Amino acid sequence: MQAKDRTSAFQLELPWMNADALQCSLEQQTGFAVDLTLTDNSSTMMYVRSLGGNRRMLRLHYMFLTAPPTVLRALAEWVRSPRRKRSDGAIEQFVAVNGHMIRSKTRTRQVQTTGKHHDLRAIADEVNREFFDGGIDATITWGRQPARGRRRSIRFGSYTASDHVVRIHPALDQDFVPGYFVRYIIFHEMLHAHLGAPKRPSGRRAVHGRAFLERERAYPDYARAVAWQDNPANLRRLLR
Repeated sequence: MQAKDRTSAFQLELPWMNADALQCSLEQQTGFAVDLTLTDNSSTMMYVRSLGGNRRMLRLHYMFLTAPPTVLRALAEWVRSPRRKRSDGAIEQFVAVNGHMIRSKTRTRQVQTTGKHHDLRAIADEVNREFFDGGIDATITWGRQPARGRRRSIRFGSYTASDHVVRIHPALDQDFVPGYFVRYIIFHEMLHAHLGAPKRPSGRRAVHGRAFLERERAYPDYARAVAWQDNPANLRRLLR
């Protein structure tokens, strides 16, 4: 059964993994046929149930699309033996680091666009007019401040189709982060909202398909933004 992919995001360092790739990885590591559904649940990040025989029903928060190999191995071990205590803490640490991706439990959407150094609303309006003819109506907001702890990667922004919201990581609201980089991240996430995730002939969704990559690379500040992103010194400062 095809996995259900309801969101898209942008991440530094770790490669983007679509729902089908995540499902395939877990099936290879567990030996089970996995019926995977991605969720935006605010309380339960992972749930597994036997469907009998060699099949498992698995629900995961969409943050696991960016899980590194160590977390995927721990996740596969948990799918094989859900009742066994997770001793290494890899999954718990991953969830804590990505806590800003968990939506508020309240029905009232918390929207914060004004930062200390960057005004998301002003930048988004400019990007929307210049590149999308004002056609993007997604809400934009700073994401939640993640829990303190050692991090090895950072998700700069995300677009969640289920609630039509672009979230920008609050670590980018610092004086050393150039405005052109924040603008590029907003463009990237708006492009997701604009193009969606069309299905390939294989049935898989093209989150970063050819049309997306062509539009992204045509962005005027693409090379400068990617160069800033790829500078290890900048990453170290963002991960502090």
